[in-house]
Amino acid sequence: MSVLEFNEQEVRENFSSAPFAVHHSLSEHPLLKLDRLAQLADSLPDSQVEHNVGDVPEVLPGGEAPRLDATPGEIARGIETNGCWMVLKLVETDPEYSALLDEALDEVLPVVADREGKATKKQAFIFLTAPNATTPLHTDPEENFLLQVKARKQIEIGKWPTTEAEHAHLERYYGGGHRNIDEMPPDSKGFILEPGDGVHVPLNAPHWVKNFDEVSISFSITFNTARSEFLNDVYAVNAQLRRLHLSPHPPGENRGSDRAKAALWRTMRRGKRAVQSVSGNGSNGS
Repeated sequence: MSVLEFNEQEVRENFSSAPFAVHHSLSEHPLLKLDRLAQLADSLPDSQVEHNVGDVPEVLPGGEAPRLDATPGEIARGIETNGCWMVLKLVETDPEYSALLDEALDEVLPVVADREGKATKKQAFIFLTAPNATTPLHTDPEENFLLQVKARKQIEIGKWPTTEAEHAHLERYYGGGHRNIDEMPPDSKGFILEPGDGVHVPLNAPHWVKNFDEVSISFSITFNTARSEFLNDVYAVNAQLRRLHLSPHPPGENRGSDRAKAALWRTMRRGKRAVQSVSGNGSNGS
């Protein structure tokens, strides 16, 4: 049985532009059981674990929610009663979860490669959510398939009210700001996810998530493509230009300008990595 089940025509027509439902076979997978996830939480570095109290509103403008003073493993093991929301980030750094990520994505990636380009930065995130917890309205910088493993979850995926609002938020985010959005979108599509259900959340789409009255476990499999990296790079450069009090064209208005910006950002990233390598201050903190 395939890990990810989807309508190929629907993927081709809607990928990265509109949400759509998928199905999966991971609900009973041993790597996604709570005890195993608590072990994983204890083994990950602090930079790969995020958690906060889950009783927050759907819109959280400041981007910060209160946290519980406990270890990741303690939060995971007590998730039924502690009211927390937790995400284990980049779990593909563990070989077993890396293999699971590849298995889940192997069939869908060829379907989108012709239009979107080769997949890059394949990553996996696992969400542990206490009963009735909320993940506020936000955006993500990757293409995402959110797969529901345990209990029920509601996700609302919205559209930007205007292109100006979209460009302003994404410039701010790719310039180093938080990903939370200050205002609920006027139009959204809702999905109630049961175990075995999933949904495609397009790149940079506004969305918020609400858990019901059981502990929820979700497996988020994400990746970038040549197209999405290009778009994100343009936003990152535009953010820098905006700081210089310039008025850059948003992505899509000037293809030549977009290519120059993306090339500049790639060069800047390579320079930063070279400096980190020489100084011994790489991103792993060692």
